[in-house]
Amino acid sequence: MPVAFAAALSSALGGLADSLTPHAAALALRAMGLSCRLRPALRERLSVRPPGGEPGSFDAVIQFTTRDRRSRAWVRFAGGRTKAGTGDAPVPPDVTVTLRDERYMRRFFAPSGGADLFGWLLDNHLSFDGNLAVLAKFGLIASAVALGGRPRPRPAGKPWPTDGDPDWRRLRARPPGRPCVVPPRDAGAPLLDDPAFASMTLDDFPRIKRLLHRHLTTRPRICIERARLWTEVAVRERRDGSGDPPVLRQARTFAHVLRNRRAVILDDDLLAGTTTSHPVGVIVFPEMGGTAIWPELLTVGARDLNPYEISDDDARALDREIFPCWLRENVREWARAAFGNPECLRLDERWVLYFLWKNHAVSHTIADMPSVLSRGLGAIAAEAREREARAADPARRAFHRSVVICIEAVLDYARRLAEEAEAAARTEGDAARRADLPEMARVCRKVPAGPAGTLREALNSIWICFLSLHQENMNAGLSIGRLDAWLQPYFEADVRRAEAAGGLDARTRAVREAIETTCAFMLKATDHLPLTPDVGNRLFGGSSSDQVITLGGVRPDGESAVCDMTYVFLKATEMLGLRDPNMNARCHPDRNPDYYLRRLCEVNLLTRATPSIHNDQAVIAALERQGFATEDARDWGATGCVEPTVCGRHMGHTNSMMFSMVAPLEMALRDGRHPLLEEQVGPRTGDPRTFLRWEEFLDAYERQLGWLIDRAAEANDLLGRAHQALHPTPFLSALVAGTAESGRDVIDGGARYNSSGVAMVGLADVVDSLSAVRTLVYDRRTVAMERLLDALDADFAGHEALHAEIAGRVPRFGSGDPVPTAIAADLVDFVFENWQAHRNYRGGRYLPGYWSMSNHVAFGLLTGALPSGRRRGKPFTPGLTPSPACGAPLTEQIRQVAALDTEKIPNNIAFNVKLAPGGDDTHERIVDRMAAYARTYFDLGGMQLQFNVVSTETLRRAMEHPEEHRDLLVRISGYNAYFVELNRDLQLELVERAEHR
Repeated sequence: MPVAFAAALSSALGGLADSLTPHAAALALRAMGLSCRLRPALRERLSVRPPGGEPGSFDAVIQFTTRDRRSRAWVRFAGGRTKAGTGDAPVPPDVTVTLRDERYMRRFFAPSGGADLFGWLLDNHLSFDGNLAVLAKFGLIASAVALGGRPRPRPAGKPWPTDGDPDWRRLRARPPGRPCVVPPRDAGAPLLDDPAFASMTLDDFPRIKRLLHRHLTTRPRICIERARLWTEVAVRERRDGSGDPPVLRQARTFAHVLRNRRAVILDDDLLAGTTTSHPVGVIVFPEMGGTAIWPELLTVGARDLNPYEISDDDARALDREIFPCWLRENVREWARAAFGNPECLRLDERWVLYFLWKNHAVSHTIADMPSVLSRGLGAIAAEAREREARAADPARRAFHRSVVICIEAVLDYARRLAEEAEAAARTEGDAARRADLPEMARVCRKVPAGPAGTLREALNSIWICFLSLHQENMNAGLSIGRLDAWLQPYFEADVRRAEAAGGLDARTRAVREAIETTCAFMLKATDHLPLTPDVGNRLFGGSSSDQVITLGGVRPDGESAVCDMTYVFLKATEMLGLRDPNMNARCHPDRNPDYYLRRLCEVNLLTRATPSIHNDQAVIAALERQGFATEDARDWGATGCVEPTVCGRHMGHTNSMMFSMVAPLEMALRDGRHPLLEEQVGPRTGDPRTFLRWEEFLDAYERQLGWLIDRAAEANDLLGRAHQALHPTPFLSALVAGTAESGRDVIDGGARYNSSGVAMVGLADVVDSLSAVRTLVYDRRTVAMERLLDALDADFAGHEALHAEIAGRVPRFGSGDPVPTAIAADLVDFVFENWQAHRNYRGGRYLPGYWSMSNHVAFGLLTGALPSGRRRGKPFTPGLTPSPACGAPLTEQIRQVAALDTEKIPNNIAFNVKLAPGGDDTHERIVDRMAAYARTYFDLGGMQLQFNVVSTETLRRAMEHPEEHRDLLVRISGYNAYFVELNRDLQLELVERAEHR
């Protein structure tokens, strides 16, 4: 057959297939409707049964179209029936799904093709405009039809990630560190014989070993308790309480949850209460982003990464009773409808430019736990009652009343925990456990209602408050604070009482009990996981709730805060090796002991990845520049990943968004058009092939960057307005200074300090790309802009010589060359000034930082080739870390990163360093070298440093034999994860990081 004829025939067949595509789509939709009508297991997918309401049906219209609109089909669900057709829907659709072209439309409507909606969104095979929850429900219907209404079974022979040796005794204990080499008082720990506790391992704490084994071997299970209770009362509040202020409606909803949730005490628990009704539970927040799991209710247990168990009854309840109540009442949909579906929110839905966390949470802050410990919730409630009685303004009265309602519910929950402990004691067979349960009941009757007097009371008080906060706000970055400093007085009192009662032996037991109780608290904090859809495994691979404990640094008076409890927490970190809580350590070069820094490095070596280390001087100076009083700036703790928050006085939502700095570069290279989105996104800044000077190109990039910052700030503020209308947080507000005096919720600006934190992702990639453009196109003039653009469009295929020239002759960030150094400094200035020009919906400033969770991988998947030589789809460099292609020694990279003006980076950075010990390196030599790196970096003004102490070879072995490396902990870009639970792209990014030996 002649080639020309074959090509013509292929084109004709393709054209015929294209013309038939909308009819095929409509036929597939009709077949879906017929299946749902004929099969009872599928028919129920179209009905709803809201709590306390009349049975109804899923009613929605979905429009499907190709980008060129040549092929269109629609489906309408109403009254339990389905209709479908071609062309435009007969009524305005709830959501419009746009597929790339006819080929993708045919694939989408192939059997099971539409089930992976969010994966297709991330891969940009489709986009949507409208109600995302409606699209999620459609995804479940498509999945149910493909699976015959039954859950997808886990593949035969494929174990759960948590499956392991059932015998807790065989759990491996990590080796301890070396004994402290300085007098304990010089280390800041006068009550300890050895601040390293070198004679102790996990094997010395059988109860903790059992609890750790339970954590590591328990399958996470979706818990609908909170979602069901929240929905029950929220539906009633919409009907009966719609005239009340949002904060009162929210308080009553929160109280209903706390008063009706199960009071659970698990075997071996030292501290009472659980975040969910399961040992390791996954919380559902349907009013936020919880409906994202809707398409996976039949498949979530069978997925490869981070599967969750869910019972058939719970999946049915989410589908028919809970999620339908939030179809049009969630934060995203409320903002979209209230503000006319503005461009700034539509851009967020593309996932390429920025990712807004306010669709899901405003959790990134730290509550005032010292007030709870010293005063008790009872005193805080009494103050609120007094303020309510005195308030003339109805809005203030409503706020103070909401605080009282919330606190009374928390205290009711604590009382029921005490009753549960007493009941368990009556039936407990083990004598030791039977003796322990009455003490647990006593503690719960005392705290958090009143002040704590012992370390155990203090930790249980904090725990009950913390798990209660997670019933109000999504478990994403809500952080715990400076526990070592806050708990030191209770530790001291315990030790002094023990010494007075029983001498040195009793004192030793008190210290041992402190370690055990601290370990128990950290394990309690691992009892819940965020509800992550499968696409989240690509966006935030391996991330848990990212709740930070902060150690060390200085006190508000400027003196060292390193204390005995600092080393207790470090010992617990060393023994447990947990990914969460995320352990962050402040280190003040002039105030903290030298041994403290060595011990931080030693624990990092033993765990491979934690804690991260912050330069206290740099962070405090950056906060002071933002208007924080010096004594408040000194009292900061990290939230989420690395972001600083003034403890208990600051509503910072420090991860309001993840922002791609690379997206505006791609737009500047194409006159505002984004290549992946294939549409004009930003302003027209000119064809770069016509630019004669470097300054013109830089101006084009900065105009695109500034335009995108404006859009992101606008979108964040609109979602903030949605939270004000739908989701105040009165219990959190009760534990933040300033709200009682102002009479306003934190979401309304009631805190003493208000701000929004931004994570700028991809700075090093942008600097390297701009350096390449300047060097090759404008300074040396060896490469024409047109040639560079052709190479980018081709992903450097056929342009290997240019790719080699970029790799070998272009100076990069981290090398010390003046060109990238100047570009980086200019961009930090530009970003700071542009964000600071905005004020958020609470009247506070925007604080930029440079860390990325794992979005450096997710954004990289959505990005084409860059002038830096980075290929299409490859990850960006994490945080503020130089590219592996930089090639400079670590000492030079340290100098480069530390040279940036950290006062213009008030939301902190993540500087990732992968160290690979050599075969002849001793333990002491490695710790010495790590401490020297950190000390030098801080002396130069560097802000934050985090080590992965693991070789590339070990990481590759873990990819090949994950069953042998289940506890391999790694640091991503601000949070910890277990390496074997990461997606392959993220694993490869860690493998490919520069290895410093």
